[in-house]
Amino acid sequence: MPAISAPNFIFINTDQQRFDTLGCYGSPVAKTPHLDKLAEEGVRFTQCYTTNPVCMPARASYFTGQYPSHHGVWQNGVPLNPHAELIHHRLRDAGYHAALIGKIHLDNVWLRTEKHPSYGFDPLLECEGDPYCKDDYFHWLDSEGLYDGYMAQFKREGHKRGYTREIDEAHHMNNWITGHVERYLDQRNRDSQPFFLSVGFFDPHHPFDPCEPYASLFNPAAMPMPSYRAGEEETMTPLARAHHDRMQAFCRNPAEIGTTMAAYHATIAHVDAMVGRIMAALEATSLAENTVVIFTSDHGELLGDHGLLHKGPYFFDPSIHVPLIYRFPRHCALHGVDAGFTSHIDLAPTLAALAGIDEPKLVQGMPLFSRDGALRPTPARDFALVEWREKAFNSDDPFQVARCLVTDRWKYVFYQDRDYGELYDRENDPAEQYNRWSDPAFQPIVREMRERLWNSLLQSEPHPRRTDIF
Repeated sequence: MPAISAPNFIFINTDQQRFDTLGCYGSPVAKTPHLDKLAEEGVRFTQCYTTNPVCMPARASYFTGQYPSHHGVWQNGVPLNPHAELIHHRLRDAGYHAALIGKIHLDNVWLRTEKHPSYGFDPLLECEGDPYCKDDYFHWLDSEGLYDGYMAQFKREGHKRGYTREIDEAHHMNNWITGHVERYLDQRNRDSQPFFLSVGFFDPHHPFDPCEPYASLFNPAAMPMPSYRAGEEETMTPLARAHHDRMQAFCRNPAEIGTTMAAYHATIAHVDAMVGRIMAALEATSLAENTVVIFTSDHGELLGDHGLLHKGPYFFDPSIHVPLIYRFPRHCALHGVDAGFTSHIDLAPTLAALAGIDEPKLVQGMPLFSRDGALRPTPARDFALVEWREKAFNSDDPFQVARCLVTDRWKYVFYQDRDYGELYDRENDPAEQYNRWSDPAFQPIVREMRERLWNSLLQSEPHPRRTDIF
């Protein structure tokens, strides 16, 4: 394809959006014309997996190109090392302007009143989505006299059943973010400096609270019921089983879960409309001729599947499988579908390759496109790796550690020092309703996948280029 010199990058990322919530990924209910158009005009990756099914570890992987076990953000509440080498540092050194508008969440947000560390973004206009974090958006909302009412409804309505946010669209966080993006693009159009802009939307993360006109777009009674097989909880891990037992009544009640699903899709429709505005602003300038637009989400949402809601140490596809789209300038004529495995660790080396600069030294990912813009061979790797590490806050208890390996045929989950695990046949059981880990007939596969997991861990270790023999 024709080369693009020092391309601009707009990295649009949502929070907690599972892969099957866009029309281009086969959703029968989604209203996502702008994201579907982005996919039609770009390259849609069908097997993108997060590095971790919660926010902070996954987001740190975006910018470091590393798995959580290497960048150190092993769980929410563990800030990214402020001295970490990030992809936008490399871009900035090469003359790029680096900015972030919306959600960053590389440091703690709960009850924080001071400014989030910038991590090299200038400006950082922060909107984390949690009103307990008095970020730039909620300070603005307070100045408009709307913060107290927002917080009161947030506390009153809870985090399970969808509801309509009592705020006009002009004051919604999605519109606040998009307005700042439009102004930023106008500024870059005037000064012609190449840029990397990260646009972080909090939606569709719970509490599932769309504003109008989006809240009325979906009929709860028309929502398809979540995927569940009677009795599948019998072979779940103890953590998943406990979650299932708490949530099953809600997740199997059509009125309750239907309302939540309708609200979830409504928030995605709102984000889609904002993507339409961003693309329109891009097209209204000369920037469109040299800008790569990327769309993904940090992790997924269970949304009632398997009798589970939200996220956590669960490796079912709705929790870890996310959309990924790259859209190049039209003259590049690069579009299609890539069925190979990819991961959030691939973002940093891909941006470096497209910008023609060196990637951060310790990246574990690989470029999805070459420096001349050609799409990688398919598949570039034959697995996706997802990590989990957890223990109670301020506890001396041992860590709970898990690793998930996804291949074309199998999904295998290993739990350190536990007498349970997971094995799913992705070909014959795509809904992952039969855990075969303890089935005697599948023990050869369990052993084979354990060996493949160890090999993948070794293959994924960072290996900086050797520069001399000493």
